[in-house]
Amino acid sequence: MLRNLLVLLFLIFLKWGISAQNLENSSINNQFWLNYSVKVETPTRFSYGGDTGLRGFGSNNEWNQFLIRPSVNYKINRTFDAALAVALFQIWNKNFPNITEFRIHQDFSFEWPPAQWFSVFGRARLEQRFFSFQAEELSNEFRVRGRLLLGIQSQDLTWLGEKRPIFFQTLYEGFQTFGNNDTDFIINQSRFHIALGHRIASNWRYEIHFIRQRTRLNPQNELRVNEHIFRLRVFHTIHNKKSKNIIEEI
Repeated sequence: MLRNLLVLLFLIFLKWGISAQNLENSSINNQFWLNYSVKVETPTRFSYGGDTGLRGFGSNNEWNQFLIRPSVNYKINRTFDAALAVALFQIWNKNFPNITEFRIHQDFSFEWPPAQWFSVFGRARLEQRFFSFQAEELSNEFRVRGRLLLGIQSQDLTWLGEKRPIFFQTLYEGFQTFGNNDTDFIINQSRFHIALGHRIASNWRYEIHFIRQRTRLNPQNELRVNEHIFRLRVFHTIHNKKSKNIIEEI
């Protein structure tokens, strides 16, 4: 059943990617994002890992992006976490100069104790972004951006079996750039997610997100577009055999 489901999802993404080629000039821009995330537990409250991913490849002729983002996380208690990450984003543009972005961010996240049918979670993130433009007429820039995410997740549902439950998510994330951003080509404003998650093992799960992103293309003319994003995220947790149950200790 799992193999058939993955084949079906692949065919859906393939058909959607082909259709996106015919919509690249419309006001709705379809994209496909792929992410792999890994988390390594330790015997302490710290964990480390990160994620890497591709955006736009096979679905967007205007730009493509590669990212790699190592991170470290600290479990404050049952409810709150803090994290620090550095990242490299490489963007290849068709009609604009290519961009290399080095990013540092700090996270503060929470997850309230689950209710009978759902749980509530959120994240506040502050990003320091360093841009290098591959064009002589553009100088390197530094900007600060804040992000606030709120979400609701259902409890695990055993429709596909007790050992491989699924869950649903709804998320909203808002963005705010601080300072002067007159040269920004793309300014993200908000993202609304609807997601399906599937736990395929004790340390593996994947999530399929449909995202409606609101983006401002230029701060001078206030041109805004709605983007439709399909995102496949694969999560892998590496359990340390020497690790204690930190949650129970907290």
